[in-house]
Amino acid sequence: MITNKINAAESIRGLACLAVVLSHLSLTFFPQMHHFDLSAVPQYPFFDQLYHSPFAFFYSGTGAVFVFFVLSGYVLSLSSLKKQNSAEKLKKSLIKRYPRLAIPAFISCIVAYLVCFVPVDVSHVSEWGAALANPHPKLTTALYEGSIGAFLFGDSSYNWVLWTMQIELLGSLVIYLASYFYSKRPMFAGLFLLLSIATAYLISQMVLLGILSFILGMGLFLYAAELATVLSVLLFVLGLYFCGAHNESWSYRIFAQFLGEQTYDYLNFMGGFCIVYAVLKGKWLAQFFDSRFLVFLGKVSFSIYLIHLAVIYALGIPLFNLLHVQFGFSYLLAGLWASLFTLIISIVLADPYSRYVDDLAIKVSNKLAKMF
Repeated sequence: MITNKINAAESIRGLACLAVVLSHLSLTFFPQMHHFDLSAVPQYPFFDQLYHSPFAFFYSGTGAVFVFFVLSGYVLSLSSLKKQNSAEKLKKSLIKRYPRLAIPAFISCIVAYLVCFVPVDVSHVSEWGAALANPHPKLTTALYEGSIGAFLFGDSSYNWVLWTMQIELLGSLVIYLASYFYSKRPMFAGLFLLLSIATAYLISQMVLLGILSFILGMGLFLYAAELATVLSVLLFVLGLYFCGAHNESWSYRIFAQFLGEQTYDYLNFMGGFCIVYAVLKGKWLAQFFDSRFLVFLGKVSFSIYLIHLAVIYALGIPLFNLLHVQFGFSYLLAGLWASLFTLIISIVLADPYSRYVDDLAIKVSNKLAKMF
């Protein structure tokens, strides 16, 4: 059952990563699916209906990010608490975490910087997609963000997804320290978590929700009971429903009455937790998501996450231009084909990125932990 859970965790991480890619593809070609801003690109009634439906979860990048955070809290707790959590183990964990995250993020910033020099016509896509073009790239800024800025302040002007690295690093440190305290004196762990929550509140709402997600992941590992199949499926469906939320969606009016402009953030936060809870604590769902291909997606998900914006800009938009402008495809058809192409290429390129960059980060972090 433990193997099922770990594989299921990888699988839903992979699916969540695809949701992030779909979110950014929709913002590039069909921003109507998000309604964040008005756009000059063609509008389609179907996308408007999808926005107002409870089925927008499959391109919910924010819900996917909360899935990442809850999973990280669970998996880091599993690795920290499955054996005696000594001071030596805590030290090694703290040493390893930054290079494990920073090396892939740093190289992704270099890639993002380099693709700025690819000449791409962004005049036919949405304003969000056009903003992917950086007319004045600075190597020093890319180097800074990939090594320091993203992790300390959430700076992410080159690779926009790196805003999550601040939360990922802070959340990891919280879980490592809380696990150590829990193994010694549980009361200290509780006080430390309360202090962490208060500190996160002072930083920003998104950091607060992110740290809470990590803590909820730890709570799932320590205290959550196994769920009956029916209950786990219902909780999973509820999580998907929450992740489909938008502030002005008709399907979420009852929540918007109370949450207002916070509807999107709060419901996606709750949705991410419900999905992870249902899958990891529901035996049938854990077995259902124990799929070889989905586990592979989970393994390369961090790489997909880091490189897909560069793929959208350097390959996806040019293919869209070729189909729409040169070959006369309709905007809709060109956008759909370019999206499918981008999704596939992102997965294909993520495999070598995972093997040569992500795995390198793991080796380097392990060596550093042995040195100190």
